[in-house]
Amino acid sequence: MRYPPADTRTIEERADDAALLLCVKDRLNSIASPSNGLMIAYTYMFIEEAAFRTRRERREEKARSVNESTRAEVAKLAYPGLIRSAKRFRSFHRNVSRVGAAITSIAAILLWLVVYGVELTARFEDEQKSVMEVTNQIYVLADKENAALPPDQQSHASVPVRCNDKIDEQSNPIRMLCNQWAYHQARYEKAIDDDASFADNGLSSWLTVPFPVSPTHSKNKAGQNVGTQESIESITLVLSAYASFVLPAMFGLVGTIASFLRDISSRITSSILAPRDETLAIIRLILGAIAGLAVGLFFTPASVAGQVSSGAGKLTLSASGIAFLAGYGADGFFRVIDAMIVRLFSFDRPDQRPTAPK
Repeated sequence: MRYPPADTRTIEERADDAALLLCVKDRLNSIASPSNGLMIAYTYMFIEEAAFRTRRERREEKARSVNESTRAEVAKLAYPGLIRSAKRFRSFHRNVSRVGAAITSIAAILLWLVVYGVELTARFEDEQKSVMEVTNQIYVLADKENAALPPDQQSHASVPVRCNDKIDEQSNPIRMLCNQWAYHQARYEKAIDDDASFADNGLSSWLTVPFPVSPTHSKNKAGQNVGTQESIESITLVLSAYASFVLPAMFGLVGTIASFLRDISSRITSSILAPRDETLAIIRLILGAIAGLAVGLFFTPASVAGQVSSGAGKLTLSASGIAFLAGYGADGFFRVIDAMIVRLFSFDRPDQRPTAPK
């Protein structure tokens, strides 16, 4: 049996060949299930369009006879109406891959900066607590010493004065505490300066472009640029905004793109790619971005800032992980939302209907 059929054959012979062809087609469809002829042809056209070919190779392909045609060319002859859809879907797939790579790179850089910034702000809080603890110990010990002295001999100097200008007048226990205070105070000032440098210098300074804050450096009496501890809270709020909204939205989109690429790869392997997948892919990407953005609604900047101030800033980044999962499984995420709506806002559930008296 040849294609196209010869015109010299009778109608009965052509009918027999057509019946045989339909039987073979049904048999092949049952073997290839869940795939079918249209899906296989569309998959080969999708892959064929993805291959890079030179002009010489294209001229050689045009010069081939029908018997030497590739599978993609046979698919084009059998389903010419799918050619444009396959080209468009392939272009869409390629553009999504490029955008996904770009967004993943940007999200990775932002995650790196936010993690480092959260560590710096957490270090500031830890050093501040250490300074306050040692300062309190010095005041307690000084009060005990003053209680044993007459009022005119008592000293009520502050800790910086005791540990700097009047260190020689202090007792040995206070001197030991002053050594600890000087060490923690130096670390505390270093943490403030590092936070200010993080906000004003380098790539991390771009984080404050969408969220403007006042300069974190100020001039001291010597004319040097020093960081101010009042600016740390502003830096924390900027980081919490990224951890609560920006990063979840980006990682939600990254998860959606990853799911889309894996699904297309699986469909190509199984030869079940269909024209409808193009429309479904667009809807899937939009839903994934919405799911990732919606995750940020459950993490407010105030709660994130509170966690950073308590030294648990690392936990705030879990919002990005949840957003990635929500974007990767957008359908499941919205099914959970639907179930929550039914449980929270449905007043006519079967389990809440009053039972009729018997």
